[in-house]
Parts: sequence; structure tokens; C-alpha cells
Amino acid sequence: MSNEIEIKGMGKIKFEKLIDENKNSKGMPIRNSKYLKTINYKQLYKLIDNSYIFSLLPKRNKIRIFETMPINLVSQYRYDVFIKYYYVQAYMTKSNFDFTKKVYLDHIKSFNNFMEPDGRKNNPNDFVKSFNNLIDSVKKGGIDKTIIPVTKNGEIIDGAHRLSIALYLNLKIHFAIFDLLDANYGKDFFINRGFNQDYAKIIDKEIIKRLL
Repeated sequence: MSNEIEIKGMGKIKFEKLIDENKNSKGMPIRNSKYLKTINYKQLYKLIDNSYIFSLLPKRNKIRIFETMPINLVSQYRYDVFIKYYYVQAYMTKSNFDFTKKVYLDHIKSFNNFMEPDGRKNNPNDFVKSFNNLIDSVKKGGIDKTIIPVTKNGEIIDGAHRLSIALYLNLKIHFAIFDLLDANYGKDFFINRGFNQDYAKIIDKEIIKRLL
């Protein structure tokens, strides 16, 4: 089963059922996760903080919230998380930041051409400013006031920026599971859309080999 959806800034994206053998476990899409609580649909809106993503999620009365370490949400199908982690590392250490910002913006351009469907970011400066503010906010106040929506197969639907920050700071992530198909945002997706291959080699060597 698969289908294609037209997404603003991204064009047609194929959604299908993906399986990550390193992540899935019997009965749960994410290994080493713990049930926290059950919330209602109205409470979910406040935790998602993205009207576009919220509109995609199937409506139901009860949503179970789980907790896990961020490394358990990392996937071969979300190469962008590794790139964002590279940025967080440079921002936090103030090391090689100008170059790392180029890498980050290059992958955003290949991903959605600096245009998010909810309209809150539509140019390179918006993305940099928003990411910097998010890093500062999470560093100061934690990340447990939002959740990461996840598919039944364990792929994140939204929240790659938050996940990369939590990964760097080693903060537990809250997530909820929804019955949606997965999008394969793996390495080839970005390369095929123009992401610099030399940048990809750096990510492969400095980030992926260290985390996985």
C-alpha cells in the first residue's frame, strides 16, 4: 500500500509502510519505551503545536503518550535528523558554525525549498532563527511540553528539530502513535533533490557512525 501526496514546497511525496528492523519491537513501534498517560484530542492540539500536522492526524478520543530516549526514534528513513544534530552540535559548542549552517540550509532547501506547509517559515533566515530559538528554549526548559507524533511503524511524522536537540542533550522524548503511512526521507531522498554529496559524506562520517 502506498500513495503520493502533494505537499507545499516539497512537491509529490510517496507515503508507504516502512519497517526498520533495528527499531521495532513486538507490540510497540519503539523499543525501550514507557507508557506515561492518556490524553484527549483537545489536549493533543496543545502538544503538537503545528496546525498542518495536527490536521493530518486521525481524530480519536484517547491518545496514549509514551516516553523513550531520543536514540530510539532515530531511523535510516530520517536522514535529516542527523543533519540537524550536526547543526545542534555546532551551535552548542560554537565550533565551525558558519559551515554547519550552510550544510543545514542546503538540506532544508532540498527538503522543502524553505517553505513549510503551515506557513510559519518561508525563507532561510526563518529556519535558522527558529532552530536557534528552539535549541535555547529546550536547553533552558526541557522538551516535555510537546510530543513527537510517530507512525505505527515507528517513523516520526513531525519534530525532527526537537528530536535532534533531545538527542544531543540526551533528554527523554514524549511521543504518540498514529495510523499513518511513512515517508522515506533517507539519504537518497536528499541527494536526489540536490543536497550536496560532500556534505553527506561529512554527515555519514562524523554523525551517523558515531550515533548508530
